Amino acid sequence: MSSLKEKFASSLEPMRAKVKSFVKEHGDVKISEVTVAQAYGGMRGVKCMVTETSALDPVEGIRFRGFNIPELREKLPKAPGGEEPLPEGIFYLLLTGELPS
Repeated sequence: MSSLKEKFASSLEPMRAKVKSFVKEHGDVKISEVTVAQAYGGMRGVKCMVTETSALDPVEGIRFRGFNIPELREKLPKAPGGEEPLPEGIFYLLLTGELPS
């Protein structure tokens, strides 16, 4: 597990610097206007959160680090004799951005 921790930790500082620079340059830019109905309705259609790990498309569905669910079911490691991916595989992908071997 220490190698996963090290891999994750090494990716943090470059991302912090990137975010800090982005906020400094674009911090005053308005992203969206929100109505009370949207707030109570689950924020549908409102761009209000930054995420690097997943994207939700109304037609395609969710993508994790660029992969849709059928692709992940095919590419992530499975237990011997198993048909579905191990949960640790998606965890590794979300933390590192790389498919586990």
